[in-house]
Amino acid sequence: MSNGESSASTRPLDEFGRPDFEELPLHKYIGVKLVDPQQRHLGCTFVVNPAIEGREGQLNGGVLSVVLDAVAYLALEPSLAENEDAVSHDLHISMLKGVMSGQTVHLKGELVQRGKRVAFVNAEARADGRLVATARITKSILQK
Repeated sequence: MSNGESSASTRPLDEFGRPDFEELPLHKYIGVKLVDPQQRHLGCTFVVNPAIEGREGQLNGGVLSVVLDAVAYLALEPSLAENEDAVSHDLHISMLKGVMSGQTVHLKGELVQRGKRVAFVNAEARADGRLVATARITKSILQK
């Protein structure tokens, strides 16, 4: 690529041959860390820092939306065959409370139902044990 960024095919892979979740450029910028790299479906965390804050030292809602979508994929991932992938085609996100700078956000998704072509996933974000956002995400299952 001409801008110095790596293409999807040259990004680091984890020990299972999947793109390294923490090394994806956006996740790296946000500071996302998997709870357990061996069990990605357990979700992830990140600490709110000035680079991802909106007004008055609070987490930008768009950043939270991005990571909720990503954690939904992690919840779906164990059900995907080697020749399948998934993309989001519908997201409904409710921001319930603000998250301040320095707080750690914990995110986890749960696969609700999986069909041949569509999957439904719920995701949530918590800070200091408080529920701060929920999401309902529909993913289309693609054949590679």
